Amino acid sequence: MNNLAKLLGSSTRANVVQALAMTEKPLSAYRVSKMYSSNISKVYIEMKKLAGLGLISVVKGRRGLEYALIDTNLRALALKLSPRSITYDEWCTPEGKARRFRNGLIKVPKFSLGKRSRSVSVSRPTRMKGELSTLAVLARSKFDKKYRRIGDREYARV
Repeated sequence: MNNLAKLLGSSTRANVVQALAMTEKPLSAYRVSKMYSSNISKVYIEMKKLAGLGLISVVKGRRGLEYALIDTNLRALALKLSPRSITYDEWCTPEGKARRFRNGLIKVPKFSLGKRSRSVSVSRPTRMKGELSTLAVLARSKFDKKYRRIGDREYARV
């Protein structure tokens, strides 16, 4: 538990305040939950509590409700106590993504460098003989039913 979570009494609440402090733009609860790999329902509950206290504002966004931090003192405190404080613009850059990967915030799919998988065999063909040519003929006939050629690489809908 980081210092901000100790102060606010909840790691989810600390994540919400930290995310809103690091950006000037309003964020949805879904985005905050994805940023911290948190449970979306817990993030919604904490955002409602903070909005009820008057610390964050609720605005109607393109895809639903978005939240912004109102209190500048809380913003400064959150940035001061935050162990991994970056701005929203830095978050979107490839360097920010690499930093999150190194810190373990982006999950890596499990893979193994050991034995080969039994389900896929390189020695056996994965398609039957003539299957690709049959698929190509089928695709061409469907394309010809929808479009008519009017010039070089120009087609009109039928």
